Amino acid sequence: MLNRLKNRMARPLGPPRGDEFRRFFETYAIGPTVGVDEVVEQKLQLVAGIGHAESLRDFGGVWGVYGRYLLEGARALGATRAEMVDLHPQEEYCRRARELESELPVQVTTVQGSFQDPALYDRLQLMEVALLYDVLLHQDDPNLVIKKVAQVTSRAICVAQPVLSDGLFALPNGCVNLQFYPLDLKEAIRCPVFWPLQPGGDTFSFALWIWGQTVSFLTSVFHGYGWDRSHLRVSHVSDCWHYAFMRFLPRRGKPA
Repeated sequence: MLNRLKNRMARPLGPPRGDEFRRFFETYAIGPTVGVDEVVEQKLQLVAGIGHAESLRDFGGVWGVYGRYLLEGARALGATRAEMVDLHPQEEYCRRARELESELPVQVTTVQGSFQDPALYDRLQLMEVALLYDVLLHQDDPNLVIKKVAQVTSRAICVAQPVLSDGLFALPNGCVNLQFYPLDLKEAIRCPVFWPLQPGGDTFSFALWIWGQTVSFLTSVFHGYGWDRSHLRVSHVSDCWHYAFMRFLPRRGKPA
């Protein structure tokens, strides 16, 4: 018996047969490829679709867009409080925030810090709406970020980002570590529109895409923290990647 076990262990393990598990996968429509302008519009619509909210918080929304989704989201919601959490507030963002305050009765504040740090959330007050746009790919522990954001949000969390196709996985709720893949594998699966070729390195780097998450993975993590998906739109990007726009709402009796 021991020899038979050793022989089994010595044989290379092939990938599991995925067809037998297909019935467990959620099916959802995948729309045509979207350009940058439509991605921007869909992110704004994710917020506006909530209707009205008094408060809004954006995590990491300064780089590249200068707080566009926080500030335009606050305008669309009629919010009186808007808060940015970011390590590197920039002058252009600060200028736009001051302009919004001069136009509308809204207070815009900035918390300078890393939302990868659990202690940061002790400084945050409860807000109705939270934005997580293109940031969960870069966290060494995205589950912790989702958990902490959920604890300081009362009404809705909007997520928009590239996601791996669920079809690449043999089982649902798939997620893989991309950062330490061999470079030729990265080159085979990457989408140049969103993801420049990146070195692996020896430690996690928040400047790189660390994770390849799927719609089902993010949905299951939010579900575990007491939030259910209320909105989903998925657009084609490449053979391996899609772009997902998701909104999550807390369910009654969700865990603390």
